[in-house]
This record gives sequence, structure tokens and C-alpha cells, in this order.
Amino acid sequence: MERKELFERIKGCLIGCAYGDAMGMPTEMMKPEQIKELFPEGVSRLEPSTNKDFIGRKFPAGEVTDDTINTILLCESIIENKGEFDVYKYIDALLKWVEANGDKNPYIIGPNTAKALKSIKEGADIKETGKFATTNGSAMKVSPIGIIYDYHNEDELIDKVESLCLPTHNTAIAISAAAAIGACASYAIRGGEDINEIWQLAMDFSEKARSRGNQLPSASIKERMMYLEQDLKILGGEEVISKLQKFYGTGMEAIETVPAVMALIKLADGDPIKTAHLSANLGGDTDTIGAIATAICSAMHPIKDQAIINTLERVNNIDFDELALKLHPYVRIQ
Repeated sequence: MERKELFERIKGCLIGCAYGDAMGMPTEMMKPEQIKELFPEGVSRLEPSTNKDFIGRKFPAGEVTDDTINTILLCESIIENKGEFDVYKYIDALLKWVEANGDKNPYIIGPNTAKALKSIKEGADIKETGKFATTNGSAMKVSPIGIIYDYHNEDELIDKVESLCLPTHNTAIAISAAAAIGACASYAIRGGEDINEIWQLAMDFSEKARSRGNQLPSASIKERMMYLEQDLKILGGEEVISKLQKFYGTGMEAIETVPAVMALIKLADGDPIKTAHLSANLGGDTDTIGAIATAICSAMHPIKDQAIINTLERVNNIDFDELALKLHPYVRIQ
């Protein structure tokens, strides 16, 4: 792969994360009926938070949430460590960010992450602080692991994913979910564009990572995706969306998030703009599902709309070019 294409895919992944996150921010944790009431024509552009905001935020259009903030902090910790992920450096960066942004913490830090950080600050071992978290907090920020580490080296990628999950989401299902998303991001960064291959990677890596972490009982992401795959073959797009909302789920649990992400990627045929729009109108954990799905799609087909990029950079003080340039030298390609 040419260096310029690799750079564009890294940048695209980061922009996609922020765009999907910001698109889903105004509708986070709303039911589809509430979204329809607030946005009768649907969410089709970056919108500010509303007076019905689930967390009580007053964010302008384009502002991101913890999904993007954690992703960027993870990128910065990898860059600082010269291309290697170290969980202690990441946690140190996160703690410093929390301390410097105390006024935003209630709106930004997820419940399991907040609980783990409190315990870590009180001296708890990070091997113990995430033993019961089954939510999507690691899957939402794992894409930089996929950017740096090559999915062809399965054990290394899963090892790094497990390390990322350790302090906050050290359970089999959370690690399984993060491994699936990390592998998909890794594939897309390295030139992959086949949606069927992405689905297979998500299923394979989720299954391989099930033996990691605290072995709480959970359904299988692979099995759930297999049922969902059959629905995608026989049902129309609106019917699949309805089934995600009413049957598979679109909440914060990792077992719900990954199948929803993969379904939206397939329904949008990898188009990042369409994926972000579908996510924002889905209901449930719209910002996280949007951030993950759009990051993968925009790594395959980078978002080029300069108006979108300018808004995201201005509102959130992010320089996507600079971040991508700093990550670029450390990307492993077999």
C-alpha cells in the first residue's frame, strides 16, 4: 500500500469515529419514538444536544463524547510510547484528562470507566478493577489498536486488546467485542473493503478472544451475528433496523453493540456518511454504535467532506492530519 493511501485511511478512521460519535450525540440513549418526535425528518446532519438530552448536556453541533476522547487519548499514549501500546500509559493519560476536565466528566466518562478510575486512584490493582464490566467501553475506543497492530498477527492483536480492556472491561464478552472491532479496523486500515470479509473477521476474532478475561457467562457475539446475517439476507433494511431495535438490542452492552455495528456497516454497504446517519436514528447507544461503525467505514472509504471535517476539528480542537501523521510511522503491515 502506498504511504499516502495508508495516511488517508488512518485519518479517515479518526474522522469517522468523531463524525459517527457527534452525529449520534443528540439522540444518545433515546428510544426511536423519541428521536422521531424531536427530529421528524430524521437526523441527517450534525445537530446540537436538545432539552431532552439523556445526560443533561448542552453540546453544540459537532461536539464529540467519550468515544472519540478516549480514542484520541489512546492514540496519543501510543505516539508518546513510540508506537507501542502500554495500558499504564493510557490510564495515566486518561486520569490526567479527567483531572483537567472535571466539569465535563459527568457528561463524558462512562459508568464502568468512572468506577474503575476511582478504584485505581484509591490504589486498586488494575487487574481487579474491570472484572465485572460487560459494556462497550473498550470496543468504542479500540480502533487505534487496529490502526497500529496487524490483524494477520492474531495473537498480538488480541493480546493488545486484552491489555486495553484490563483496567475497565476485563470480561470475556467485553474483550471479545473489542477484539472483533479491533480486527475490523485493522483490516480496513490495511486496504480491506470487502464487507463479507469484515463480518467473518468480526466473528472469528470475537470467538478467539472469548477465552480472555474474567469468564462471566454471556451469549456469543459470533452466534448472534450468524442469526443476524440470515435476517440481512431475507429482510429489507427497515425490517432489519426494527429487529435491531426490538430484538437484538442497541444498548450499551457489548453483546448488543457489535452485532448492531456490523449490521449497519452492511446496510450502508460501507458508506461512512450513510452509516453515521443510520446510527444516529437507530436509538439506544447511538453515539457509540455510530463512532465504531463509521470509523471502520471511513477507514475503508475516507470521509472527504471538508465542511464536516472543519466542523469536527473546530468544535473539538482536533487536528486529524497531525494525529494521523504521528501514528503513520508506527503502523505494522505484514
